[in-house]
Amino acid sequence: MKNISYNLVKKLREITGIGILDCKKEIIITNGDIKKAILNLRKRGAIKAEIKNIKKTNSGIILVSRKKDFCAILEINCETDFVANSKNFYQFGSKIIEYAIQNSCKSLEQLTTKFESLRIDLLNRVNENIKISRYNFIEDDILYSYIYRNKIGVLLSVEIKKYNKHDKYDNNILKQISMHIVAKNPKYLNFQDIPKNIINKEKSIQLELTKKLKKPQKFFQKIVRGKVRKFFSQIILMEQNFVMKENITINQLALKNNIIIKKFVRLEVGEI
Repeated sequence: MKNISYNLVKKLREITGIGILDCKKEIIITNGDIKKAILNLRKRGAIKAEIKNIKKTNSGIILVSRKKDFCAILEINCETDFVANSKNFYQFGSKIIEYAIQNSCKSLEQLTTKFESLRIDLLNRVNENIKISRYNFIEDDILYSYIYRNKIGVLLSVEIKKYNKHDKYDNNILKQISMHIVAKNPKYLNFQDIPKNIINKEKSIQLELTKKLKKPQKFFQKIVRGKVRKFFSQIILMEQNFVMKENITINQLALKNNIIIKKFVRLEVGEI
């Protein structure tokens, strides 16, 4: 990679917090692949934790909507905050999400096909690229949706013990859990939801770091297991400390309120 992009080096420095020369060296080694650079730096112990998602530069908004047993979430993107905050852009997104809800849409392709002509029309009016980026939904009896400043959205599906459809339940606890998901950005519900290849990748990283501790080799596997468990506990919803009361976990909060969290979806503008 002969011509090193200063922006790539700057981005790696912003993400990792390590020195500019080390960032430049890693960008050269990985030929500009930031994710690979982060992985290499973690294996060498240069950075101690997994880095949050590398953000795209795209602007945009998140929209959520629900009806009875169907809840949907949508991300649409543009190039600038000026367009993202405009009435026309929001109305475009609102039309899509309401169509999705009314027709119980189950794929992004349904929406991109249906609204392609409107997308092109808006694109020509604002003179920016417009993209219908991501879409997800949950079907269940008890659902909750939450939106934060049109930039982060959450869908939540739960079961409430000793509940039937004629009972009323307190939405406040579901709102608090959703707000926690916004703030703490969990990636998985439970440990068993983590793909095996993701676990193996983290094991290899922690093994490389453990070798540098100069501990007897017979303790390696125990140390690695502990480190892997600790790492994933930070991104597993049920094991995270509740953001509004740090001395209890989400699992303990759910048990206390007779709630079983079945599924959640979280979208944030510009995530990879």
